[in-house]
Amino acid sequence: MRRLFPFLLFLACVPALVFSQGEAQSASIFVQDPAVFHQRQAELEKLKATVGNKNEGLDSLLLQASRIAKMNDQCATVSINDVMGDECWTFYQVDLPSFEEQYMKVTGEVRLGHMEMARGLEDRKIQIEACVEALYSFAQSKDQFLNLQGGVFLEPLSKGFQANYDFTLQYEPNHRKHTFEIAQKWGETCREMVVRQDGEGFAPFFLERLEKLNGELAGNGSLAVYKTDTTQAPVLYMDIAKPVRSAYYLNGVKLFHARVGSGPVEESNLRIRFDKGTVKVDGEPVVMKRGKPQKFKGSVEYAEKSASMNGRWIWENQGNNDGVDFGPEEDEPEELPDSASAPVAKTGLQFSPWVGITAAFAQFSNENHKAFGIDKNTLTILPDLVATARFVYVFGDAGDKRISLGAGVYVGAGYAEKLQRVYVAPVGQFHFDFSGFGFRETAVIAIPEDDSEEWTQLRTGIFYRFGAIGVELGHDFVTNLGQGGYLTLFWEM
Repeated sequence: MRRLFPFLLFLACVPALVFSQGEAQSASIFVQDPAVFHQRQAELEKLKATVGNKNEGLDSLLLQASRIAKMNDQCATVSINDVMGDECWTFYQVDLPSFEEQYMKVTGEVRLGHMEMARGLEDRKIQIEACVEALYSFAQSKDQFLNLQGGVFLEPLSKGFQANYDFTLQYEPNHRKHTFEIAQKWGETCREMVVRQDGEGFAPFFLERLEKLNGELAGNGSLAVYKTDTTQAPVLYMDIAKPVRSAYYLNGVKLFHARVGSGPVEESNLRIRFDKGTVKVDGEPVVMKRGKPQKFKGSVEYAEKSASMNGRWIWENQGNNDGVDFGPEEDEPEELPDSASAPVAKTGLQFSPWVGITAAFAQFSNENHKAFGIDKNTLTILPDLVATARFVYVFGDAGDKRISLGAGVYVGAGYAEKLQRVYVAPVGQFHFDFSGFGFRETAVIAIPEDDSEEWTQLRTGIFYRFGAIGVELGHDFVTNLGQGGYLTLFWEM
């Protein structure tokens, strides 16, 4: 009982038209390492000895295992350039998937049976041991039981043909369904043993035994590894211990290569979530990378027509891979859109100077026009220069939202039929903008000179920034004078 059965194979059929030859089919073979089957036979014997009593399911599996191992030894030696015979096609399409499903079902029932027996014991450590042992039944890494979802479509050329392909790496739906059923039974039976009694995480002894289990899986050659995540709720999930590469060949010509590696809980193919006394089992239906499904799309030209199409999907750690190009050992850099190549905006509190040149206008609309010796409603022009020092808080995922407070100096003049005054005053500013668009409140707090009437300005405007330069338009209210509008050209850092 100290091993995980390394799940293996899938088969995806790719329909293709081959001109005058009509329809043909190609299959994508995922060949398993022959040593796995020989090791499995020995482990089935150990499991049978542990059960003790006669078990028809185990006896039947043992009889099948010998024949399966023999056929896999024979078919795994076929190279990418060889044409696979009907016997091997039948083996990969029918016999092997049937054996794998039966293996998971029977061994799962046996181990879950032991787990349920242990549940009646008072010793929680024994219960946890049984639960960890039962995890062998559905442990599988992210590169196992995959199908190529999609197809190859052929187009004629003046000489030869063009093969256009579009594939996604999909977990075999039926196997995925059966795995979820066993995992759900495991979670419901073991929840009280493996989760801490306060529900905040996993029991320490379970984590200790899980680490030992992962070591045993690695020792048996499996890439499956159990991991945990407690960010929102205790989650047990499957991952792959190290990256594995593969390549797809059509009639001996490489179409694409793939690399399946470890990832966060969100990309796992099997997750068991324990949340508020409930158990939920789910997982991604396709292989994910950087949060997106792995997709392979392109085209290859062939110089000559072919009577049949022979598609093979080959993995570097399984079967005969002589002459196979699996691509780079490390992940290829992610292709970023043009906008992503721009510098990443900084967020947080920043210092930002601001300078603006303004042309404001207002009318003398109250009795103060008499003191200046001009007619009522005379238009007054108020040009000025404002410089402020601001503290800007930048926020948002893209750093595209900003809010600020600032203070500075105003130097301006008033002209109505003649120069009325030149004065200096303190300024206060508040602003908010999003992606360059924003609004600003500005207060020019005038300091009276002798017995003259003060001109305090309250400005409210909207603006748009073109990088460090911008334009602002708004309403200006001037005490002891009147109200009007203003236009500002500004620079900021």
